[in-house]
Amino acid sequence: MKKHVALTLLAVTTLGVLNAHVDLPEIDGRRFVKVQEKLHDPIGWLEDRADSLLARCTQVHALGPALPDTELALAAIRSFSPPDSHSAQLRQLLAQGDWLLAEVSFDALSPAVVALRRQAGGMQVVDGAIWSGSTLPWRPAPLIRRHLQTQAPQMPQALLECFRPEDPLFQAR
Repeated sequence: MKKHVALTLLAVTTLGVLNAHVDLPEIDGRRFVKVQEKLHDPIGWLEDRADSLLARCTQVHALGPALPDTELALAAIRSFSPPDSHSAQLRQLLAQGDWLLAEVSFDALSPAVVALRRQAGGMQVVDGAIWSGSTLPWRPAPLIRRHLQTQAPQMPQALLECFRPEDPLFQAR
């Protein structure tokens, strides 16, 4: 068989196999790669990698469990949506200036990411700047960051860039 015929046959066969097993569905204005009925988010993966490489986290601090700000943040979250929010447990708490970003889990609610801000009277949950629920089929970190940035545009960019979800329910599958 001639070389150009073999290469053409290989290209046609490869395209046929890809067409049979790979799809590029659009969901909410974004393209995904669907392989054997499983959705993948390559754009989210690229965003995740870029954020990991370019994040400027020197001004962002992780707060431990025994600090006053940690206790104030947890109290604000627990009182936000009672009675289910009373069981809030912090998975992580990041701070930059007057802004805090908390990842919390609950007994009866889905895990959540909550933006908080220090106020004169203590700590306050930022209205609307809460993510709760599934992120599938999107990669979790970029989707949650975009949502929080939209709801609280004045939040420091570095705080958002340095956030990495820890809860297994947020992890990309």
